[in-house]
Amino acid sequence: MKNRIDKNRILEDCIQKQNELIENYKKREAEINEDTFSQKESASQSEDRRAGKYELLKAIGDELAFAQQGLAFLDSLDVTKESSVVEPGAAVVTDQLTFFIGISSEKVEMDGVTIVGISTKAPIYANMRGLEKGSSFQFNDTNYVIEDLY
Repeated sequence: MKNRIDKNRILEDCIQKQNELIENYKKREAEINEDTFSQKESASQSEDRRAGKYELLKAIGDELAFAQQGLAFLDSLDVTKESSVVEPGAAVVTDQLTFFIGISSEKVEMDGVTIVGISTKAPIYANMRGLEKGSSFQFNDTNYVIEDLY
């Protein structure tokens, strides 16, 4: 059986990555705001550019809000609880990968174990939700067997 990675470590890594994402969105938003509202061009030169930048600002604002919601969700997880079924806050060790049920995130390596953060809205979560250790599920033509769950 694969090593159990402390869920607090997994959660801390997810929170750190989410905070970095939020800071990047805030920085990008500030840069575009500064560029959009600077008065270095005449009104006719900047009109078309500003319209596109307003759209970009809205898109970044939406992504920022989504990232902040993800962070709030991570903060609400109780990883001290031992999970007996696949649910938010669970670490799901399969024969293929280890999943952390929280928010979608990039793969990370911890103590030689690859961990993938997935959201409860992810299609793969729908296939594993509520399953117990020893259960199997399929996603995108790949079969997974849950070897451990905590």
